[in-house]
Amino acid sequence: MEILTFDDFRDYAEIRSRLSKEGFLSDGTSVLNLWEDLPTMVEGLDVPDVGQDFVDFAPLATWSGPVKELDGPHTRRARYAVDGTLLQVDHFRTDGSLLLSDRHDAQQHGVHGGRSLILCNDEGLPLRNFGSSWGLYRAWLEFLIGDAAAWFVVDNKNTARFMATFRRDSAVVLYVVHESHLMSHADGFASELTPSAQEVFPHLDRFDGVVYLTEHQAADVHRRYADAGNSFVLPNSRSIDAEADRSRRRTPGRGIQVATLSRRKRVDHSIRAIHRVRSSSDLAVQLDAFGDGSQRDALQGLISQLGVGDFVRLRGHSKQIRSEFQTASFSLLTSTSEAMGLVLVESMAAGCIPIAYDVPYGPAAIIDTGVNGFIVEYGNVEKLAECIESFLALPEDEQLTLRVAAMERARDFSDHSIVSRWAEVMREAWERKHRAPVALTVSITSTDYCVRSGGRLGIQVLAQVSSPDTALPETPSFFCAMRARQQQDFFRVEASEAVVTGEGAYRLQFDFDPAVTRSLRPSTVDFTLEARCAGSHATTRMPLHGDPVSLQVYATRHGSMSMVLS
Repeated sequence: MEILTFDDFRDYAEIRSRLSKEGFLSDGTSVLNLWEDLPTMVEGLDVPDVGQDFVDFAPLATWSGPVKELDGPHTRRARYAVDGTLLQVDHFRTDGSLLLSDRHDAQQHGVHGGRSLILCNDEGLPLRNFGSSWGLYRAWLEFLIGDAAAWFVVDNKNTARFMATFRRDSAVVLYVVHESHLMSHADGFASELTPSAQEVFPHLDRFDGVVYLTEHQAADVHRRYADAGNSFVLPNSRSIDAEADRSRRRTPGRGIQVATLSRRKRVDHSIRAIHRVRSSSDLAVQLDAFGDGSQRDALQGLISQLGVGDFVRLRGHSKQIRSEFQTASFSLLTSTSEAMGLVLVESMAAGCIPIAYDVPYGPAAIIDTGVNGFIVEYGNVEKLAECIESFLALPEDEQLTLRVAAMERARDFSDHSIVSRWAEVMREAWERKHRAPVALTVSITSTDYCVRSGGRLGIQVLAQVSSPDTALPETPSFFCAMRARQQQDFFRVEASEAVVTGEGAYRLQFDFDPAVTRSLRPSTVDFTLEARCAGSHATTRMPLHGDPVSLQVYATRHGSMSMVLS
């Protein structure tokens, strides 16, 4: 297992040492960094690529202007435009020889535009020229895997943009969605995507597999982009003690919250809830919040304002969170969103009862409310306080029953259980990727549409699917995509009805939820039909047959159906 990193500003020797010391790097697990590995990669490049030109090669040694030395684990020098725009960075080996010259002004010297990354041998002579950083990244990944089979698990949304473009027969690329993909949930599944999701999610079908942490999030994504067959649901896991101490003494009334002190985590809700409990009962409730972040000063001010400093404390980071859970009575989760919330499993494994807002997407996938924890109304501080008070008022034997159930539930998320499921997903993704391809064509002989009550758009299609090489090995799946012009995002639905009407002929029905058209207003949208079969797919623009019955629908000059959403 190799953990791959691409940044050039961290000291990975120090990081490896720290991770090993803290027990995070097990035998067989290593951390590789592109910039550390490049000199080794270059050793195998004996001569320049035939046909490549190096007219953009102008290392900073030939530059007479000002050059700045950059901080970092290896020597880097940079030049900038007058306005501060970065124009070039040269990277050097430990012996001082030029390793790579990275120009950001390849089109016109001194003007930002165009990229040229030129790898050099140990004499500083150019060997390879890449027109983008992604080209360099791909070359490194190919160097690492050679001819061997490899599985890439991508858990970084920025790296995911690049890895969606890495397509090799011997490499399976799996993307893990670690956080909510929506800015808010005001419009349900059709709510606005986060900026990072806007860049990655329209390309989810490019991955060999997309892994969601909960069924709920997978379902919401599939209502937006119908599942193309590459989706899996696997929760995060943790190590579970062989036999947790169920009778360990806890501090009565003590709650803890483990969270970044940010607006998204809403630790202020927890502080206000504890204040309410103290004000309305004689329960000796207290709260320790572990973590740090931009809201620390504001939260400390709230603690002072409410006068709760004697029983609410901001404890900063701690490496002993497990033992904190083992001595606390309950834990709180008050985020605006989560992809899963592994902290809930951590809490339950220690017998610390979780009390969480009903946020998308984690708590409801983990907690059976009233059985092994509690879920309260999203964002309702009053209900949160009432739940804390009700739990602490329970007899000790009933609390113990909850704690035992919580520990048992946590075992469902053990490393042993989840890792074996990962093996199944990796095997299935490999087999799916290597199915024999099918030459597929799809054409449309007729279309019709209607807008039903409530704004639900229905599209009916008569389609013909064929393969010139062989009979189709299975019945195709059909999808219709609605894409707004000038936007990357789109919505895709699977056929709600697919009836065989002849050899390779199908009558199809597609239905778009009114939330879809609302979210895309105002815009002009186009429609595409897609057929998928045995890992292959074919697409075609949806034509408009007959005269439109609505001013909102029209035929383009190529005869395709478009709709104006106003």
